[in-house]
Amino acid sequence: MKGQKGEPGPPGLDQPCPVVRVDTFSPGNDQSWPNFHPPDPGHPMSGNSCRLFFPEDPIKIVRGQGQYMYDEQGAEYIDCINNVAHVGHCHPLVVRAAHEQNQVLNTNSRYLHDNIVDYAQRLSETLPEKLCVFYFLNSGSEANDLALRLARQYTGHWDVVVLDHAYHGHLSSLIDISPYKFRDLDGQKEWVHVAPLPDTYRGPYREDHPNPAVAYASEVKRVVSSAQEKGRKIAAFFAESLPSVGGQIIPPAGYFPEVAGHIRRAGGVFVADEIQVGFGRVGKHFWAFQLQGEDFVPDIVTMGKSIGNGHPVACVATTQAVARAFEATGVEYFNTFGGSPVSCAVGLAVLDVLEKEQLQAHAACVGSFLMELLGQQKAKHPILGDIRGVGLFIGVDLIKDEATRMPATEEADYVVSRLKENYILLSTDGPGRNVLKFKPPMCFSLDNARYVVAKLDAILTGFTTSLG
Repeated sequence: MKGQKGEPGPPGLDQPCPVVRVDTFSPGNDQSWPNFHPPDPGHPMSGNSCRLFFPEDPIKIVRGQGQYMYDEQGAEYIDCINNVAHVGHCHPLVVRAAHEQNQVLNTNSRYLHDNIVDYAQRLSETLPEKLCVFYFLNSGSEANDLALRLARQYTGHWDVVVLDHAYHGHLSSLIDISPYKFRDLDGQKEWVHVAPLPDTYRGPYREDHPNPAVAYASEVKRVVSSAQEKGRKIAAFFAESLPSVGGQIIPPAGYFPEVAGHIRRAGGVFVADEIQVGFGRVGKHFWAFQLQGEDFVPDIVTMGKSIGNGHPVACVATTQAVARAFEATGVEYFNTFGGSPVSCAVGLAVLDVLEKEQLQAHAACVGSFLMELLGQQKAKHPILGDIRGVGLFIGVDLIKDEATRMPATEEADYVVSRLKENYILLSTDGPGRNVLKFKPPMCFSLDNARYVVAKLDAILTGFTTSLG
């Protein structure tokens, strides 16, 4: 076969091919990772496009259980950031469900199978009644890409309104609607329109504004009107129900209903991206968009990450009207692995665990306790600017001073590094990379919260003393 070692291939491809290429951010210190030998940067096996956590001193994780991860030396880390292992790493019921179904059948969805019907029914019971059509896929990026197709087909329009610093996936179509990504690449496409992030701590309308929800929604209206004046037509407003990459933002109550009104009057639909925040993480509700009120219902909801607890599963939920418009194209939609018997068995098991272990209520309880502990530290450590969150979705905004709220980016990096030394895995987000983000597995405990905050207190105390 052409392209193999020693045989001619297409122009530019006639060099010997490596058997394996691992594309990661190469650590700068190869002594810090036992048994890891980073390739020469010029070697065809090296690549820097995927950044590791803790690139200067990466961890080789070999096992996970519950809210804990273990390195090859046996050290145990508390995982505060892995919102993929939603009900806990390697949950035995989820692992068993995948194993048992794999022993019987795993095929595509062109055949009748009970699992896909049962799973769609179970998901429908968690959602508003009109969201009753489900498309199953393998990743959040696939789900958002399909949501974009659905919106455009249903409305007959092309343009999209997104929030600043948003991230919706790594497919080309989604990088185009992710300011977090496209500003480092080719820039903003003419069909993409960016509205301000509804951030009441750093944005133009802050906590002292009488009605930030209406004010921020009016910015969306302004963006829509500006697009229409140029002859553009809005297909959709895309937003994470709680903007994550934007800095663990909690939109003001009433913001989404106001925005939906402006978007629908322009002929568009509302897409709620629940990939990082759904499935009970917010505690009060199963879906984060429900924080905006019982009467608010998106036209399309996308799911991923936590839906499969690490197994590649994703889903798009929408209305009959949107689905019918998509079917009317005559172009069949098919996904080879989406909705497979194993994927649906895993999804059902995740729902079972959430229910049996009451993890939604647990997230509300532990998240509230963690917020309380963090709040107590704020008076002690001026670097803690804003502490915001709901359930087990929490952001701690580190600042250089209260007057300017300047992001404490370097300090945040230092804190994350020191926490790792204390076997706590945390990361940062936000435009200033200064927001500590907590999105642990849902089994994260009260004792975990106490331990993490105690270590954070000690680190900040030592940091302040060293500056003093």
